[in-house]
Amino acid sequence: MDNKALIFMLIAVTFTLAACGESAIMEPADAFAPTNLGLAEAAREAAPFIDSDGAAGGLDFTQFQDRLIVRLGRLSIIVEDTEEMMRLIGRLAEARGGWTVSSEVFESGAAKRGNISIRIPADEFEATIEDIKDAALEVPSEFTESQDVTEEFIDLDARLTNLESTADRVRNFLDEAKNVEEALAVNQELSRLESEIEVIKGRMQYLSQSAAFSSLDIEVTPDELNQPIEIGGWRPEGIARSAIEALLSALQGLGSIFIWAVIFCLPLSIIFGIPAFFIARYGYRRWQRRRSEYEVDFEEE
Repeated sequence: MDNKALIFMLIAVTFTLAACGESAIMEPADAFAPTNLGLAEAAREAAPFIDSDGAAGGLDFTQFQDRLIVRLGRLSIIVEDTEEMMRLIGRLAEARGGWTVSSEVFESGAAKRGNISIRIPADEFEATIEDIKDAALEVPSEFTESQDVTEEFIDLDARLTNLESTADRVRNFLDEAKNVEEALAVNQELSRLESEIEVIKGRMQYLSQSAAFSSLDIEVTPDELNQPIEIGGWRPEGIARSAIEALLSALQGLGSIFIWAVIFCLPLSIIFGIPAFFIARYGYRRWQRRRSEYEVDFEEE
């Protein structure tokens, strides 16, 4: 087989299998309905994760036989002790089979604020939120979001199967290569396919982990920072706010005057002021001449 024939066959096989993959992706979801084995098997291959003990484990794919749902949440809570609440949230995540992604405590005046991000199993998401809310004094804000990624995962599964089949066929061409040029052409195409396969597997792993473990971000504020400062009925922060508002109002008024002066008064001054200046100058000089003539006549008399 000559060089041109080998390259032509390689391109033909690649495009043929790619077309087959596209048709598989466009089939309705019912084609995957019988227990969704394709989804589960692909996820089992692509989605190892690290559990709360730091060991590799497998996912419980029975919860994904219908849909893959990624859930996210954010909470803002008021507590008595920031550091104690941060420790409590971390222990709660571990007790429910999750872990702490990040944790931060920082000074805010005389007290401490905190931010903590945790991952918990998807089926413990609502219960974890309720436990944190019960431990807080107040919950100023709460936000949850769900995203269905099942279709994307199935599409990736079909593309992965297609690319792996194509890669197997391309590897067979290595045995038929008769020279270095042909072997390099086959290896180049094989490297491209393997790169795409790794990208798809990485995305599938990310989707599987995100669906298996929900993400929850909590902003922790101590109650003492939430309370207004008050000394004998006098609230300094109220006086300060009034002073700032008065300053802003005064600056706003000065700014308005300046804008009027530049946009409105300046053009009018140019239009009417210049003619008025020359008229006044002409009148003043005429008056000066008449005065000089009067003084000369008076001296002659």
